[in-house]
Amino acid sequence: MRKQLLGATALLLGATTLGFGVPAAPSHAVAWKNMTEIPFPAGAVSEVEVVSTGNGDAVAAAIIGGAVHAFTATDGAWSGHDVVRSAVGANRLVLTSDGAGEVAVGWVENVAGDDRLRVSRQLAADNWTGVGVVPMSPAGSDVNGMPDIGIDGSGRIIAVATVDGGDSDYELFATEWPKVGFPGAPDSISSSDSVSPSLDVNSKGEALVSFNYTGLINNVLTVVRRTPGKGWSVGDGTKNSGNIASPSDVAISENGSGQVVYSVVSNNFYRIETSRVLPTGVAMDAELVEVRNDFNSDPSVDINSSGTALFAWVSNKDGVKTVRYASALNGAYPGAAQDLDDTLADPQAPIARVGDGSLRMIQHTGNGRITTHQRTTVAQPFTHVTTGTGFGADASLDVDAQGNGVLVGFTAGGTFARFLDGSAPTVTMTKPGSSTTVGREIPLSWSASDSLGPLQDTSDVYLTTARWNQAAHTDPKVVIDNTPTMTATYDVLPGATYCFQARVNDTSNNGGNSEKKCTSVPLDDTSLAGSGWSRSAKTGVFENTWSTTSTKGRTLTRSGIHAKELALVASKTPTGGTVRVTWNGTTIRNISLKGTAANKVVLPIKTWAGMHTGTLKIIVTSESGRSVRIDGLVVTK
Repeated sequence: MRKQLLGATALLLGATTLGFGVPAAPSHAVAWKNMTEIPFPAGAVSEVEVVSTGNGDAVAAAIIGGAVHAFTATDGAWSGHDVVRSAVGANRLVLTSDGAGEVAVGWVENVAGDDRLRVSRQLAADNWTGVGVVPMSPAGSDVNGMPDIGIDGSGRIIAVATVDGGDSDYELFATEWPKVGFPGAPDSISSSDSVSPSLDVNSKGEALVSFNYTGLINNVLTVVRRTPGKGWSVGDGTKNSGNIASPSDVAISENGSGQVVYSVVSNNFYRIETSRVLPTGVAMDAELVEVRNDFNSDPSVDINSSGTALFAWVSNKDGVKTVRYASALNGAYPGAAQDLDDTLADPQAPIARVGDGSLRMIQHTGNGRITTHQRTTVAQPFTHVTTGTGFGADASLDVDAQGNGVLVGFTAGGTFARFLDGSAPTVTMTKPGSSTTVGREIPLSWSASDSLGPLQDTSDVYLTTARWNQAAHTDPKVVIDNTPTMTATYDVLPGATYCFQARVNDTSNNGGNSEKKCTSVPLDDTSLAGSGWSRSAKTGVFENTWSTTSTKGRTLTRSGIHAKELALVASKTPTGGTVRVTWNGTTIRNISLKGTAANKVVLPIKTWAGMHTGTLKIIVTSESGRSVRIDGLVVTK
C-alpha cells in the first residue's frame, strides 16, 4: 500500500479529502513462491507434466517406474494423490485442462501387443477413472511418436495419435470421449504419411490439429479443424517455404482463430515459420518469423482467449545457442524476433505460455537446470529464475487465466513445483447495501481473498461523487487509507451519488480493486421551489424537514437536474393524496401517497439508459383535503 496519508483512525472523512487516481486492477508485482516438493512416491521419474486448473490451482502428472501418478494443488498446496495407472511401462505422458477444473491425462502402454493411447479423466482431487476405459487409439497398430489430448468446456476429451501397423500406414486418428458415456470409435483424419500431431482445443469444442505430411518431394505442414456438430475438415496445407524439419505446435483461441509454428529447411538453413489459421480452418500462407541464417529448432506457441500469441524456439547462431521469441496480435503474423536474455548455455525444449491478462512466460531446460522467464507488461524486460542443478530435461509450465504460473521439474531426489503469484486478490464491496441512503452516514464494508498468498494487513477505499446538478462523477480520491479493518462509515451530504471502490494488496504487492458500489443521498425538500407549501421541521424524516400541503394544484420544481434515475422520498398515510411528476413538461409518473403510515419512503419515478438533463415538477393531483408530504428527491448518476 501507499505511505500513510490520513492516519489509521481517520475513518470518517469529509468531501475535501485529497484526490488520487484509482490504480488499475490488477497491478502486477509478481513474486515466486518457494520451490516445494510434490510428494509423489519414491521411484525413478521419467516424465512430468503440469496444467493450471484455476486461480492458483493445478494438476501435476508423472510417470514413476512405469506407473502414472497425479497430484492436485489447491491454492498452491499439493494434496490429493492418485495412482492413475499401475506400473505398465507407461510412456509418452500428456496432460490437459480446460483451465476451469476439467482435467485428463494420457499415456502410451502396451495392450495385447499394441502400443496404444490410454486416457483417464479426473473425477476428484484424488480420484481418476480406472483402467477399464477403452484405449483411445485403434487396435492392431502402434502409436507412433507423441500423441496429444485436449479437453473442452463441456468435459469432452479429444485425443489424436498417429498409428502404424495392420491396415494403417502412419494414419492419423482422432478419438472423442464426452463427459458422460464412453469414447467413440477412432476417426481417421489423415489416411497415411501423417506424423507428429499437435492438438489444441478451446472451451467451445473447436479444435486444431497440425501435423507433418510426407509428400512426394517435401514434408508439408497440414492443419485440420474440428467444428462442433460438423466434425473434422479436410486438411489444409500451410504452403510452407521448405521441407518441414521439426514437429509443429498449434494453438487455438476462444474466438476460433489459431496459430501454428514449425521449422523448415530453406536454403540449407533451419528457419522458423508460422501460419495463421482462420476461424474457418483455412491455413494462411506461411511467413518466416526467424530469417537469420542459423539452426532453429524446438518451436512452441501459446494463444490466449483474445487471440494474442507468444512464440519461442531455440536458435543456434554461429555456434551460440539461445532462446528467441516473438509475439502476434489477434489475427496477425508475429512481429520481429528477439533474444530472450539470460538463457542457459545449452537451452532446449522452450515452452511459451501467455495468460489472458498481461502475463507472458517462457521456460527452457539445459545442463541440468530449468530457467523460467516472465513479464507482465510489454514495456518491461523478461526477468527469470533458475533452479539448481540435477534437473531432468523434461519439465513443464502453465499459466492460469488470472495471471499465475506454475512450473514442475524433477531430479533424482523427487519432483518439485513452484508457483508464480501474479494475480490480484479478489475484492468485493459488500456495503453500501442500498441504492439509496436516506441519512447522513453510509456504512461501508468489503472483503478480499487471494489464492496464492496472504493479504496485506491494510486496505484502501476510493470514492467518486456526482452532485444532482453535475453530469459526471469526480475523479477517484482516497477516502479511507491504510485501514486495518474492512468496515467503515462515511459522512455524506444531501443531493449526490457516492460510488465506493475498495482496494486490497497481497503480500506480493498485487493490488485488486472491487467493483464500484454506489448509493445516492436525496436532495432535501427544501431545495425544491414552490409556494403555498408548509415548510416545517419534523423529527424522523430526511434532514428533519418536510414540505406538506393538502391543496390540489400545488407544485414543487427543481431545474438543472442531470440524472440517469429519479425517485421521490415522501411519507405515506392512510389518507394520502396523489401527485403527478413531469420532466421538461412531460408526465413521467403518477404516484399515490396513500398507504400504511411510513416516513422516508423511496418511490421510483424514472430510469433512463443514459444521462438526461432537465426540469422536474411535482404537481398535487388529489382533491383538496388529502395530505401530501414531500421529503426529498433522489437524483442518481
